[in-house]
Amino acid sequence: MSRRFYLPALSRGYVLILTLVFLGIFFAAGAAYLNFITSAAQGARYRVESAQALAIAEAGIDEAVYQLNNSEGYTGETNTVLGNGVFTVVVSNTSTNTDRLTVTGYVPNATNPVAIKTVAVLVGLDTSVVSFHYGVQIGAGGVTMGNGSQINGNLFSNGSISGSGTGSGGVITGDATIASGTPATSINGIIVNGTAWAHTLSNCTVGKNAFYQNISGCTVGGTQYPGSADATAANMPISNAQISAWESTAANGGVIAGPYTVNSSQTLGPQEINGDLTVKGTLALSGVVWVRGNINFGTNSTLTVSPATGNEGAILIADVPGSEASSGTVVLSNNVSVSGNGSAGSYPMVLSTNSGSTAITVSNNAQSVILYASRGTVLVNNNAGANQITAYALTLSPNSTVTYVSGLQNQSFSSGPGGSWAILPHTYSISR
Repeated sequence: MSRRFYLPALSRGYVLILTLVFLGIFFAAGAAYLNFITSAAQGARYRVESAQALAIAEAGIDEAVYQLNNSEGYTGETNTVLGNGVFTVVVSNTSTNTDRLTVTGYVPNATNPVAIKTVAVLVGLDTSVVSFHYGVQIGAGGVTMGNGSQINGNLFSNGSISGSGTGSGGVITGDATIASGTPATSINGIIVNGTAWAHTLSNCTVGKNAFYQNISGCTVGGTQYPGSADATAANMPISNAQISAWESTAANGGVIAGPYTVNSSQTLGPQEINGDLTVKGTLALSGVVWVRGNINFGTNSTLTVSPATGNEGAILIADVPGSEASSGTVVLSNNVSVSGNGSAGSYPMVLSTNSGSTAITVSNNAQSVILYASRGTVLVNNNAGANQITAYALTLSPNSTVTYVSGLQNQSFSSGPGGSWAILPHTYSISR
């Protein structure tokens, strides 16, 4: 006979209550765990999105510095798409040579952002350094090399380079790189002792390797790379903003009424000359000199750098804002003597903003100078030369020479800012 046991009603109530208690604890624990998992996932997702927003903001800083160096009058940008977000740049001027960049990165957008990060830095033109990496750097106007002309160093050009033939044409002792352009760029009729890189190579001698799409009539001493992509065009090493900053430095040193003539020996800089400048004697630069007109060095005159600048160079600028097509030319006549002050790195730089075919003309025996005409043509006549030339276009007459000095990779100039816009050390901050 089986026995059945029955719990008293009161005991059954305890069991029910205990069961409900345990179920409550279980569900509460489950809910807490689910909430923890959800919160952790949301936190992890936010951390990822926050890191992405910071990366976008920092990339916006890089973009802003690039635009300051390459786009005159850059004041910022709004809602620029980058990756899975956007950024906004605000440029605030804090002094003559310093700007504050405030960049905010948003993920996924600025209207309904999930994550926001704002980064601020100061950028300045106070490095006093300009980097000339090539013996010759030319824009889309290209290079014409006469018989016996020579570039001792490397050449980079956004336009074609041509000579009169492999037997008597120009010689480049280093590498020659010709970037892509419209129409296709070429190296024609010259000798390149190093590596040559252009869309088309013709009637040339290349001592080392050759990179090209088309080739004809060329002797190549190294390896040939047919079908090579064209090189990418390069920006000029000095921005318009930097030239304006140099001119401000000159103007702050005082203004001389022009036209002005140096008849004997005189030291100038930093200074502005409001009109043409003619040099018949010796001009020593102790800083940047801005000429609002044309510059003419007469036969047997002298351009030098004052001992006061030490191992830094000095700058002579010809610029008439708004009249670049007709004014701002420079002529260095026959037998002009150009030199530093005896210290390493004390090279004078002659800069013209003229956009014509004779922005800078250098005649016989002028040497030891940096020539810069990013809008116009530099014409180097017989037996003249330079340490470095940067121009929109270059014509080297027979027997002219450019001899690159390796120290020009980090060339300093006195009395004013140099280099490109760059982030100033210890100014980086994250505001949110």
